[in-house]
Amino acid sequence: MKYMLRKSLICFAILCSIIAVITILERNTVFIEHYYSRMWYPFFSYLPQAFFGYLPFSIGDLFYFFAVCFLLILAFTVIKHLFKKTYAHAGRFLVYLINVILGLYLFFYISWGMNYYRTPIAQNIGLKTDSLKLADYLVVLETCLDSTNFLRSQINPNQWEHQDAKIRREMVQLVYSDTTFQSFLSKTLVGAKGPFNSNWISYFGVSGYFNPFTHEAHVNTAMPVFSSPFTYVHELAHQQGVGFEDEANFIAYVRLKNHPELFYRYSSYLQTTSYMLQELRGIDEKLFATYKNRLSQFVLDDLKQEAIFWSNYTGWTNKVFGIFYNGYLKHNNQQEGLARYDRMTRLVVAYELKQKGCR
Repeated sequence: MKYMLRKSLICFAILCSIIAVITILERNTVFIEHYYSRMWYPFFSYLPQAFFGYLPFSIGDLFYFFAVCFLLILAFTVIKHLFKKTYAHAGRFLVYLINVILGLYLFFYISWGMNYYRTPIAQNIGLKTDSLKLADYLVVLETCLDSTNFLRSQINPNQWEHQDAKIRREMVQLVYSDTTFQSFLSKTLVGAKGPFNSNWISYFGVSGYFNPFTHEAHVNTAMPVFSSPFTYVHELAHQQGVGFEDEANFIAYVRLKNHPELFYRYSSYLQTTSYMLQELRGIDEKLFATYKNRLSQFVLDDLKQEAIFWSNYTGWTNKVFGIFYNGYLKHNNQQEGLARYDRMTRLVVAYELKQKGCR
């Protein structure tokens, strides 16, 4: 038993040492961008592509389930030995438990997590986001409002119900063929799947998620269909090596805003307009009301439908998961937590101004 405990303690020391090295490397964004995000990650992604990429179901969901079960069994074993006062056994299983957690933590960063510390996309594509004014914001918001209203008048979202397979396939094709961000995003693995049960993840307030262990992108197929295209491209951006939530949102906006299919463009503008109005609400409540009232009734109905859908799943699971995920984002170089999603508006405004030659 002492020999096994000694091996576990040596393993613990090695894991801690490697994690310490990774923690130091996280401070060097240039190193992460060049050697990890552009060299290691595209190469390493061939493994999940080979093992999981062609499977029609989510291996990542199974991985989460069995990993949680295994950790709970180890934790229960530790508690059981403590109650029996067999402290040597309790200590051995406690070290096992800690090593498994540290191993998962380490693999997370080796597999994908270091992308949280890469060079910001604004720097990669030359956007200036540090001197934006409210007037700049309102100019872009007006354009988004007009585009959203016009696109909604040209489409019928009901015609896209139950066409998730088509949307998924065409979003994957779009991302794979897009050249806008090809200089710094991986294309080793571009593919999406549905979760095992979309209704279950709705209770956690999840519209889509990326599994950093298996590199699988998932989208909630139970939510209103006009949210799907934007969410697919968002999650595929994570799959390509984007860590920050605002950057994944921004990439989804850029990739979809000029799509020949009006429904996909509407998904982009609807989500972007919603984020921009939320941002404006925090700046000036009266301006927010003025601009929101400019949305057509069709658009307002879509936003209401989306709000009603999520309200049906609001509960303690949603709140607990929100607290957990907020902490997760803060731990991974996003001090704004969940509010990081909203920061995509700065990138959108800077991008549109640059496109117009204003910056």
